[in-house]
Amino acid sequence: MKDNRKMFVPTGSFDVEYENMPGGKHITKDNAKRFWETNRVPPKLHNRKGIYIFGMKVTNGVIPCYVGKTNRTFGGECFTERNINIYNGEIIRYERNYQPFLFFLVYRKQRGQKISNKVILELEKYMINWALEKNPDLANTRGIEDEDRFIIAGLGGGRRGGAPTREVRFFKKMMNV
Repeated sequence: MKDNRKMFVPTGSFDVEYENMPGGKHITKDNAKRFWETNRVPPKLHNRKGIYIFGMKVTNGVIPCYVGKTNRTFGGECFTERNINIYNGEIIRYERNYQPFLFFLVYRKQRGQKISNKVILELEKYMINWALEKNPDLANTRGIEDEDRFIIAGLGGGRRGGAPTREVRFFKKMMNV
């Protein structure tokens, strides 16, 4: 039986430069242009498609702030004027010296396989709902279920820490989490 699943490769994170301006930090068009020119960002990434996540690196972790998709290319989508405005709103909202970043789930082409916009949209909705578990103040809401949210104890998103129980370890292994 042929495996028709589409593969997306996690790539990043890549810091996004910003300027200190009156009113707070802002990402400018020049910062966006330099993002693609830095040595750390693989040149091929500019012309690929998939899912991108804008977030903030905080003291002991990361906060996803916005999840987007592109059916065109990351280079044509990540830093549109609309997206820069969203990113700047998130930077101002957090007010601290957090570092903005972009993270990518890049579609990996496979022989004889094409990607449809429907698959990318489905993954975007899934990632938005997953990011919402980590950040209830996520900037975008496309695909967020209106029903009650849920948490599976021990998988994150809960209030308790500590080592996972035997049952949680088994569940993670079973579900490949």
